[in-house]
Amino acid sequence: MKKISALLMAVVLAFSLAACGGNDEPETTTTAPDTAETTESVNITENHSVDNTESVTAEETTTEEAVTDEAVSEEETSEAQGLDLNDKQAVLDYYNAAVRKTDKDWPKGQQTMKLSRDITGDGALVGMFVKMVTPIAKLVLNNNSSETDWVPGEGDLRLSDCESISATAKNGVVTVKIKLKSQVDGSDGDPHNGGPVARGIGTLGSIDEALSQLGITIDEGRETVALTYKNASLTANISEETGKITSGTWKYTVDIHVGDVVGSLKGISARITNIRSAVDYQVVI
Repeated sequence: MKKISALLMAVVLAFSLAACGGNDEPETTTTAPDTAETTESVNITENHSVDNTESVTAEETTTEEAVTDEAVSEEETSEAQGLDLNDKQAVLDYYNAAVRKTDKDWPKGQQTMKLSRDITGDGALVGMFVKMVTPIAKLVLNNNSSETDWVPGEGDLRLSDCESISATAKNGVVTVKIKLKSQVDGSDGDPHNGGPVARGIGTLGSIDEALSQLGITIDEGRETVALTYKNASLTANISEETGKITSGTWKYTVDIHVGDVVGSLKGISARITNIRSAVDYQVVI
């Protein structure tokens, strides 16, 4: 029983800790990598385009498809160095350029990981051990929340990645707000170009590195692992003078589901079924 408990703990901690992403090499033990209670799959298509034909009134000078609380005056719009805040593609290009321009001059920030859904599993025995593991997982995630010196993403966002885009300009600062479409990854994914959230913030990618740090492997059932990245959004403040990002927030929730796997820890194998949890990931600069 103790052997199964140890393996289960390692697997759950791996999937909880691994649910975060970042740019290149963050200062945590994960590869780094917002919140509805659902794990349904989202079909990501690269040729999906955001409708660019909405009419904009004189009062509404943001680019967001839905009505927002922010309005931009004509004077504020003209201060944005010729940037048309009503043009979604122009705003996205401006943001992407700011991400790339800020490279190697990243402002300091804070990365936070938090277990937002208790770990659960099928079966009385598994459930008992999972209940024991939950507070440990929370502690591990808390310990891996740390300072950052990078901005999430690599400046490669596409218009088809965005559910909505808005921008305002005031006092020499352009504030860009983007809501990203969800994406679903398996046990192997591209952390930087695998979908909307990967391009905008960064995702886990392959789970192997996180598992190897704990000395465990998945022997069977990798295809039953699903990571659903949802409620992803970003808000970035960009200096008009320098074109660089000075502050902002990047966040998402990742739902973790391990359907049916056989894992090994130091030569000991056990079957884990229907493990579920969720982790909130956020970077604030």
